[in-house]
Amino acid sequence: MDKLLKDRIDLTIENYRSAKVKLRNDGDLINHLASLVFAHNNKDIPFEKVKEIRRYIKDTSSRVSPFRGETLYILSLLIALENEEENIINDIYEIMELLTEEGFNECDYLVLTSFVIAKYGKGIDKHKISRKMKDVFILLKEKYYNITGEDDYLVCALWALNDIDITTIDEFIETIYNNITNLNIKSKNGIQSLTNAIMLNGSSGHMYKTMEFILQMEKREIKIAQQFLPLLGVLSNRDMRKSIDLIEDVVETLCEEESEYEYYMDKGFRTIIAISIISFNTIGDNRSYIDELLAQGVYSFIKSKNKGMFAEALA
Repeated sequence: MDKLLKDRIDLTIENYRSAKVKLRNDGDLINHLASLVFAHNNKDIPFEKVKEIRRYIKDTSSRVSPFRGETLYILSLLIALENEEENIINDIYEIMELLTEEGFNECDYLVLTSFVIAKYGKGIDKHKISRKMKDVFILLKEKYYNITGEDDYLVCALWALNDIDITTIDEFIETIYNNITNLNIKSKNGIQSLTNAIMLNGSSGHMYKTMEFILQMEKREIKIAQQFLPLLGVLSNRDMRKSIDLIEDVVETLCEEESEYEYYMDKGFRTIIAISIISFNTIGDNRSYIDELLAQGVYSFIKSKNKGMFAEALA
C-alpha cells in the first residue's frame, strides 16, 4: 500500500474518532460521512464552523421544515467545505423555493439537491436549471413511473447543470438500463440510480467498466449497499481488478486500526468507505459531485435502516 493511500486512511480514521466525540449526537453513520468528505478534501473537520452553520440554519428556517434532523447534520458538513456559508445557505433557500414552484416536493432530498445547484450552478440561470430538471424528471417518471421518486431529484439536477440534451438522455439511459439489468442488483431502483449516474460520464466505456467492477466484487463476495450505486456511476477507475484487491487491503487496515469498522458496521457500508478512500487517490482533479452523492447515499442508508427497525418493532 502506497504512502498516499495510507495517509488518507489515517486521516479518515482520525476524523472519525474526532467526530464521534465532537458530533456524537449526529450518529455513527453521519460521523463516518464527516470523516470521509473531509479526508477527501485532505482536511480536519472544522467542528466550530459546522456548529455555527447549524445554528444559522436553525435561526433562519422553520422547525417543521426539511432543514432538520439528519438533513441538517449532513447539509452543514457539506456547507462547511465552502466559503461564504451564509450566502450559500440563502441561495439554497431561494433555489428550494424555485423548485417547489416547479412542482417538486419540499423534502429532505430537495434540500440536498438545492445545495448542489447552489454550489455548482454559480453564474447559471437558476430558472433554466429548474425547468431542465423538471423536464428530465418527467422523462424519468414516464419511463420508470413505479420507481422514480424524490431520491432521483439530485441526479436530475446534475443532468440539468451539465445541460445534457433530453433526447440524448432518453436514448442513452435505455441502453445503459438494459445492459445493467443483467447484473445481480435486486433493486430496480438501484439499477435506475446507477444508470442515472453513469449518464453523467456520457460514455459506454465507463458503463462497461462499472459493470465489470460490480461483477468482480460479486465474485469476491464483497457486499455493497444499494444506496451507494449512484456513487459508483460517477467514479472513474483505470484498473477495476486491481481496485478489488485494494478494497480488501483498505478494509483490513481500517479494521486493524479501529474496531468500529470491524464489529459495529454493515459490510456493505464498510465497502463504500473503502471504495471512497481509494477513489479519492485515483480520480485526480475530477472530484465534482462525489461528496454530494456520498451524502445522499448515507442519508438513504439511514432511512433504510430506520425503516427496517420500525418494521421489526411492529412485527
